[in-house]
Amino acid sequence: MLLEKVDALNVWPEYILNDRINMEYWERIYYEFPLFQFFLMDGDVLVANGNCVPLYLTKSERQNLSDRGWDWALEKAFIDKDKQSKVNTLCALQIAVNKNYQGQGISKLLLRFMKAIAREQKLKDFILPIRPSMKHLYPLQRMEDYMQWINEKGQPYDSWIRTHLNNGAKIVKVCKESMFVDGTVKQWEEWTGYTFQSSGKYIIPFALNPIEISIETNRGVYIEPNVWMQYNLDD
Repeated sequence: MLLEKVDALNVWPEYILNDRINMEYWERIYYEFPLFQFFLMDGDVLVANGNCVPLYLTKSERQNLSDRGWDWALEKAFIDKDKQSKVNTLCALQIAVNKNYQGQGISKLLLRFMKAIAREQKLKDFILPIRPSMKHLYPLQRMEDYMQWINEKGQPYDSWIRTHLNNGAKIVKVCKESMFVDGTVKQWEEWTGYTFQSSGKYIIPFALNPIEISIETNRGVYIEPNVWMQYNLDD
């Protein structure tokens, strides 16, 4: 019942849910990494939830986080578990807040709780590949440029980047291929409600980059960039 409430908070567009890594692993995190998933309730109402996974990162991996970002982290968590690797890093994959409770500092509370999980599990690092909340309004701009934009107050333009920086995170790098969605033209039409009758790039709702449609090969591909951020657990 609780997971049904979590699904109801989902704000991901349908095509993102068809990322292969997401489809293969996502539901398993609740059963295989239960200590790293949490929920904030107000009586019977789900206020927010957070999803994390533990990783084992070598020194080299910490210094050069994967360009595959979100997909890499989710998949690696299960690979590390199968290898029985001694995990040393917490990676947050999602923070979702009920729209009726937004603007009340809930995200800050969830981030603080994630830090507490990392400390409790004696992990050394806390990283997350974030999806900037307003980038979909500027799908033609490079993420490398967009993440440096500022508002009239001289603060980061993107509200989600701003939230993390204000809470003590730092930007590490862009992960250019954080999510990868591949499907037939028909599948893309079903996922988006659009029609694709010519090959080329298309801008679709909530996508951070255009998608690429090939009528000749009957394929559509979407590659989403995210931004790696890192928190200092000593704060």
